Amino acid sequence: MRTLKYIAAIALLLTVSLASFAQHRIAGFVKDSLSREVLVGAHIIDSTRMRVVTTDNTGYFSINVQENSCISASFVGYKPQAISSKSEADSLIVVLLSPHNSIDEVVVTHAKRHTHSVASLSNLELQQLPSLGAKPDVMKAIQLLPGIQSQNEGTSTILVRGGNPGENLYLFDNIALIYVNHLGGFTSVFNPDIINNIKVYKGGFPSRYGGKLSSIMDIAQREGNVNKLKGSYSIGITDASILLEGPTSIKNTTFIVAGRKTLVDPLFALATMLSGGGDYIMSYGFHDINGKFTWRPDAKNALSINLYQGDDYLNWWYSNRNNSGRERARLSNVWGNWLLSARWNRVHNPSLYSTQSLSYVRYRLKNNQNYFNTDPDSKFEYKRNFKSIVQDISYKWDLKAELHQNLGVDFGLHTAYLRYNPNNIYISNNPAATSQPTINALEPSAYAEAKFELPKILTLRLGARAAGYVTEQYNTFKIEPRANLNINIGANHTLNASYMETNQFSHLLFTQGEIMSNEVWVPAGADISPASTQQISGGWRGFFNKGMWDVELSAYHKTLHNIATYREGYTSLMGDGNWRSKVEAGGEGEAYGVEFFMRKTRGSWTGFLGYSWSRATRQFSNINNGNEYAFDYDRPHSLSLTLNRKLNAKLTLSATWVIQSGLPFTPVYGRQFVPSLTDGSDDDTYYYEAFIYGEKNSAQMRPYHRLDLALHYTTKTKYGNKAQWTFAVYNAYNRQNPYTYVFTHDAKQYDWLILDPDIRGAEPFSLYQISFFPILPTVSYSVFFDDIKGFRKQRAKTRKTKDKEGRKRRSWLYFDD
Repeated sequence: MRTLKYIAAIALLLTVSLASFAQHRIAGFVKDSLSREVLVGAHIIDSTRMRVVTTDNTGYFSINVQENSCISASFVGYKPQAISSKSEADSLIVVLLSPHNSIDEVVVTHAKRHTHSVASLSNLELQQLPSLGAKPDVMKAIQLLPGIQSQNEGTSTILVRGGNPGENLYLFDNIALIYVNHLGGFTSVFNPDIINNIKVYKGGFPSRYGGKLSSIMDIAQREGNVNKLKGSYSIGITDASILLEGPTSIKNTTFIVAGRKTLVDPLFALATMLSGGGDYIMSYGFHDINGKFTWRPDAKNALSINLYQGDDYLNWWYSNRNNSGRERARLSNVWGNWLLSARWNRVHNPSLYSTQSLSYVRYRLKNNQNYFNTDPDSKFEYKRNFKSIVQDISYKWDLKAELHQNLGVDFGLHTAYLRYNPNNIYISNNPAATSQPTINALEPSAYAEAKFELPKILTLRLGARAAGYVTEQYNTFKIEPRANLNINIGANHTLNASYMETNQFSHLLFTQGEIMSNEVWVPAGADISPASTQQISGGWRGFFNKGMWDVELSAYHKTLHNIATYREGYTSLMGDGNWRSKVEAGGEGEAYGVEFFMRKTRGSWTGFLGYSWSRATRQFSNINNGNEYAFDYDRPHSLSLTLNRKLNAKLTLSATWVIQSGLPFTPVYGRQFVPSLTDGSDDDTYYYEAFIYGEKNSAQMRPYHRLDLALHYTTKTKYGNKAQWTFAVYNAYNRQNPYTYVFTHDAKQYDWLILDPDIRGAEPFSLYQISFFPILPTVSYSVFFDDIKGFRKQRAKTRKTKDKEGRKRRSWLYFDD
């Protein structure tokens, strides 16, 4: 009883002392002073109490301060600005930060907001990184951060802390996008020209996030320049892009539109037509279209409408005509997304902020095959149409409330109505191949999270997310607890510990290494349970030399339950309507590791170093005899180094070096001759060679390493517009990295039929490495129109001057008076 009295007395003393100060709240938005674009991740610093908050992906912040506190706002590349706190009343403000001519000279001497298991990249960092094609790629840039890896060389698909590619939630302005890659995973769908900021949660998810197991990638789009009409275009080896932004004729509104299209489509078609003698043509291409409209009727409200549409398309035509008839064939493969959303942000008062959004997203994969033969002797017609579709109609309501100077609460409601059709199949000569009906699912969820903060001591977040999943034949309900604790050690160091649980109600089945997307989403049900994970993580983060060096060390352990993949022997759901028979469900997984990250934020050179040691395993009842095996993308060691050096006002040099452990593969220990199930025309038994494999993924490929270089040259066009040349070299020292391994006794022949196993001698089999990416020099060119109206006037003026000079020259030539 005496102990309880002491605790009550201490709690009362703390309450009285906290309330004894004159407190008020300052809330608002941080924006660029020139374009009025919101600045995501800007720091609002209370130097008096050593308290820091950061702006969210709408540029919003809220901080409780004392009268006459020393408050300032800062952001990398901008001049810090003081914020007045003299008023005793709550206030809503807009902080405008001015860009600094030299990023290196901006020094933030105060404490920064410490986040753990969260990786971030600004648009500026993204643009500087070397890349395949000399144009920035969002997903490949993210792969350079510790704990995040790619499937294979050159691919944009990411795996986070031992998870599958389908376990990442991609939020595009807070709307979940289903498919995020082009060209079989070699390019991401995110157009870098329209991106404001990228933030990746690898663990310790806030309670507002759920539905995926491994990561949350939160991508904020730009809103468009509020002052003038601007634009840019860029041409690279693979694609061309264009962007237009500015105010509209409606008061307080802005827009931004960006488009991207491949350039190789006609060249690919022409090359295949010439190489095939005109009998067949093959063509591949993709496109993206992004659009955003924003209306800010007053300082408290903002309405934005987003549109995204992107597709890949691979087509093949074949035609052959002879005297007796004509033979034709057509293969068409199309896959991509549609996204349409509306979002309303409202500041009710400096202590209450809400966001509502309504969205429609559709992903579909189509594969159509047609064959016709009009020859009377071999007349035949065949059609096969396959389609896989996921549609998502969602509503979100999020509320952020500051109840006390040290206590804040986030809560909200999310509802998603989904329609799954994993395998819609039609085969003209196989009536048995029927499609199963569409599965309709409802995923309601609610969350609440409290944030308690003792300045200079600790920050504690406790919350939970309640998630439901309802279909006609199956339903379930899950509670997902979340906890995150930061303990301050002085002004520049923190310790962190976090725990989270989350569930995923759909599984992604994919076939790696194919340009034609075979990504199919399978909904959970009675025979395919929802997947779940538990993750615990901890770490330390510190800033040195007035924030110049940012260093983080973290460790994690997570378990995965009820994960799914293809059954052995299957790589696609195409072929029949009974797609569930091809799914291996009920799998278990484990992943653990240690990550180190160091970033240099200013000086003559900048960059970052990332290293991770990790292990990831999987276990399924009917795979590898039920034994645990290394995950297909388990790379124990991964290190990346990125450096940027500004040589002068026009030249910037960037370099990235990556070294990783080789991927696991299944070795061949022997071979045997197996009789064919079909006899030959002369009733003899045919045999074929079959390999005898060892334990699944028990061997490892050669280590992977690569150096990329990029030189950015900034100049001006003859009309005075900024232009930039980017010269990039991918794999600068031409390392032949393994993409996959193949076992065969003949590098040109992978299998064959023989009449009798004794006729053909037992030739030795060999291991061959397949590599796709040698040294690849590329170039891109971009032009930026800072003021399109001004540019038109300047161009007209230049033409007028040239015409006048031309008339003078002609007058002198013909001796005119």
